[in-house]
Amino acid sequence: MFYRVFTYFCGFRVNFGEYKFMGLALYGKPLYYDKIKENVISIKADGFFCLNLYYFDFYRGTTMINDKKFEELFDGPRRQAESRITRREMDIAASVQKITEELIIGIAKHAKEKYGQNIDNLVLAGGVALNCVANGKLSKEKIFDNVWIQPASDDAGGALGCAFYTYYEFFKNKRVVEFPDSMGGSLLGPSFTGVEIEKILKKYDAKYVRF
Repeated sequence: MFYRVFTYFCGFRVNFGEYKFMGLALYGKPLYYDKIKENVISIKADGFFCLNLYYFDFYRGTTMINDKKFEELFDGPRRQAESRITRREMDIAASVQKITEELIIGIAKHAKEKYGQNIDNLVLAGGVALNCVANGKLSKEKIFDNVWIQPASDDAGGALGCAFYTYYEFFKNKRVVEFPDSMGGSLLGPSFTGVEIEKILKKYDAKYVRF
């Protein structure tokens, strides 16, 4: 929610535009870093954090933030979608990205200290795990020898996990590892031959080019 509300404030579509917000961070400077940490979020040494709900509305209303309070804190109104992106949005994105990296690294260090002294592998999932810049920073920290991010790390990964859990735990199927990476790829649906695809295209009189 922390990342999401700033995505919204900077004019991007929630649950869709977070990758744009992440990319925007590369063009800015973290000039709002201190202001965000002093007012919006409190980060503990172990990476856990608390949000100052004074600025938010998602937990009780129909909007993401208290627009007026955010406007006062971040030098003006929320950017409207598809309008010109200013230096302010770039700097906000850079600041939020820096804090997000700090959170992820802090939580990973805490996990290693408390649960993983003899564990060398870290697996990440969830929408924040798609933040490739933060993942790169985490990997360079060498907290764990290996960091692996499941490709469908957003909500789709929950469905995938439920399917695997049912297949192995409920139906008691034996796990078979066929590749060094047990996933072997992110194409887990049915496959079709060229002949089968062409047959369907002809059936619906679709225009196509065969390579």
